[in-house]
Order: sequence, then structure tokens, then C-alpha cells
Amino acid sequence: MRIFDDLFLQDEFIAATAAEQALAAINCFRQSCPLPIISRPSRQRPLRYSVIDGHQILQNLPEIQKLHEQATVIVRDVFGDGLEPLADKQVACNINITQPGGSYRYHYDRNAVTAILYLNETSGGETECYPNHRLNLTYLQREVDRVFETPICRRVLGNQILVRPRTGRLLVMRGDRCLHSVREVQGSADRINVVMSYDVKGARYANSDPLNSYLYTDAAVQHQDPNYVWHNASKTRISVKGAATEGRPTVGLTGLF
Repeated sequence: MRIFDDLFLQDEFIAATAAEQALAAINCFRQSCPLPIISRPSRQRPLRYSVIDGHQILQNLPEIQKLHEQATVIVRDVFGDGLEPLADKQVACNINITQPGGSYRYHYDRNAVTAILYLNETSGGETECYPNHRLNLTYLQREVDRVFETPICRRVLGNQILVRPRTGRLLVMRGDRCLHSVREVQGSADRINVVMSYDVKGARYANSDPLNSYLYTDAAVQHQDPNYVWHNASKTRISVKGAATEGRPTVGLTGLF
């Protein structure tokens, strides 16, 4: 189901049994390899989560690799055959684990398209999306993004879509144009989902090293927001099947899914 040109949602992408098998494999890995909690402050909503990165998945979790392959077929069908999983294996496919009380800050992705496969249901933990919200600029991108991220700009200029974690649900979006975050997880269950990143072949990012350190380690980072060590792939244009790639949708719409 295409909600906007830049956002696609499919329920029951995988069966509940496949999600259960994936969760069992993930839980087994977590028992053998405890994961640190990565915590980064942010003005409106902090980043607090744990992550199993792509290298760990390739070495230990073939169940997740299979799901990645299945999702890639859908991503290419929706957003075009020119997309490929990121060449950086650490980033191409991750498992994000957001514990109760955790959240994920407002941000745009370095890569053009991002797919999120939800493996379980939680209270809270909705993905809050604002499709096609970004005003792309050559200069002052960080400053403009900060203005568009403010509550008043999100309310007046944005189309808020809330995607609830549902077992087997697949969300695909233009992550470099869709402002998004994860609301605080409530209750007692961890929010567990597979995050897969795509771009055109040969896409390169000047911010890869500081951003990877920011996302995958609990070490102190030099850059307060490494998303803005700018990258040349930010100007990538992708032709979306059956949809215009320019212009902003009518503002003021809200949806809960």
C-alpha cells in the first residue's frame, strides 16, 4: 500500500512463524554476545537503543540474511531496479533493538531508501514519519533541517504518519527525504526490527566513519551530529514507479497505521 510517493507499507510481509524464528535466532545471539546500549542525547528525542550490525548478521544470523533478500525484491519493485543494498556491509542490514524507555531521534538517512521489517508488536515505539518533508539544499542543509524538525514546522508543514510495530509489517521509505524517528517504547517488551539500507550503485558518503561510530559504538564522538559531514549521495535522484519525484504533498494530513 503506497501511502505517499515516498512511503510504502505492507502488512504480513512475512508470516508470524517466520518472525518467531527470526526472534529466536536473535535472542540466542544476544545471550552469547551481549550488546551495549547506545545513548546519544538529542534536543527533542534521544537515541537510545542496541544494534546488531551487518557484519554480525553475516557471520551469525542466516535467518536475517534471508529476510533481507526477500525485502530487496519488494524495494526494487516499489522504488526501481537501480537500487542495491549498501556496499558497506556493516550498514546494509541491521537489527535495531529498542528497550522500554528507549527511542530514536528525528533524522534523515544517509542513503536514499530504507526498509524496516517489524518482528514484534510493542506498546509505543511507533515510527513517526513525515514523507517528503526535506527541503534539499546545497548549503545550510543542517540549519534548514533543524527548522523543519521543530514541532511547529512538523505540525504546519508536515504530513504525520505513525506506523505501529506489527509483526511481519514492512515499511519502505525514501529515508533521505522523509523525516522520521521512533517514539518511546512502553511496556516491558523490546522493540525489535530489521533495518535495511539501499542506494544506487557506487553511492559514497563522506560521513560514513563518524556516522558509523555514532550509531554502532558507545564511544564518545567528535561530531555532535555526524549526519552533516556532507555526502555526495544526498543529491541522488531516483525515479519512483508511477509517481512524481518532485514537489511536496498537500500538508496537514495525519495517519495512523
